[in-house]
Amino acid sequence: MKNPFFMVYLEGERTPTFKHESVERATTEAERLARVHKKKAYVLCTIKSVELNEFKTEDLRPRKEDDDLPF
Repeated sequence: MKNPFFMVYLEGERTPTFKHESVERATTEAERLARVHKKKAYVLCTIKSVELNEFKTEDLRPRKEDDDLPF
């Protein structure tokens, strides 16, 4: 499992884009943004990821011990 990351959302603004490696760094940024913009800031934490895996590749070559094929 990968480590979670944290993002800061400023109320009424665009989607967060920067990933913080620790909750402490995200909190520091949330405090800075709240102070500068006079808006509520939220520290968000990853809880789950979803990814599309379209292809499954399987190696179907015979193994060495089964290598009695005539070609």
